[in-house]
Amino acid sequence: MINTFSREMKDELIQRIQVYFTTEMSQELGNFEAEFLLDFFSKNIGPHYYNQAIRDIQKHLSGYVDTLNERIDELEKPLPHTD
Repeated sequence: MINTFSREMKDELIQRIQVYFTTEMSQELGNFEAEFLLDFFSKNIGPHYYNQAIRDIQKHLSGYVDTLNERIDELEKPLPHTD
């Protein structure tokens, strides 16, 4: 499960939702309504963003590990020939 927001972060996000609704939709939202929307989006849409972030970091780390493996291979010493 994804950790919940700190109270300070949740309050800031609630305020952002309220400002958005006021400026973009000319509609006032109370704290309860804005918090309800935040909880809804966090529960229903947040996991999609979270999963995409996981996939993005996997791609990034995969490339990094490939480069690291190539560099390690370059450090390998040749073995002497035994004839």
